[in-house]
Amino acid sequence: MASNTNQRGCCARCCSGLVSLGFLVLVYWLIFQPHQIRAYVDTATLSNFSLSNTTSAPSLTYNLNLTLSLRNPNRRIGIYFDRLSAAAFYDGSQLGPTESDFDPSFQKAKTTKVVYPAFAGKENNLGGGVGDTFSKEQKEGAYNVLVKLRSKLRYKLWFVKVHFKPKIDCWLRFPLMANGNVSVAAFTKCHVDY
Repeated sequence: MASNTNQRGCCARCCSGLVSLGFLVLVYWLIFQPHQIRAYVDTATLSNFSLSNTTSAPSLTYNLNLTLSLRNPNRRIGIYFDRLSAAAFYDGSQLGPTESDFDPSFQKAKTTKVVYPAFAGKENNLGGGVGDTFSKEQKEGAYNVLVKLRSKLRYKLWFVKVHFKPKIDCWLRFPLMANGNVSVAAFTKCHVDY
């Protein structure tokens, strides 16, 4: 009989501890109310975007420059950017990584961090449908480029740090360039997926 009482007391203490812990987590969350970062492409310029169709394989020449804003909308939470990398894609083919890496940094609450990814070069290893897509988009009057940012973040909540690896995708639409001039994409809100 004493054994059953001890087991019930132990079980009751465990349940009580779990409920208390859950309540503390809820209160902590209500105080801080964490929000996802927000990402925007403020300006994007695409110049020297051309496809050379040779008999062996097409090659794509490009020069893409972005001004990208990363907004921390939280009132009490700072964000550590441990890693941030960017890559551009056209019709599923990667145009290359950025010309420079982004340094690790800390972003205070309610601030905006601006980064400047730049992509330039000539890509020879293209998928089979790139030539068809290029011709189709040329007829439609606009090129579509996807810029992907991958990051490793830590949210700082007083003494607790929570790790995330959000994926940021920015779909950019560049109007057709006249005589190789610079094409500018409109302000674009990016999709952030945690």
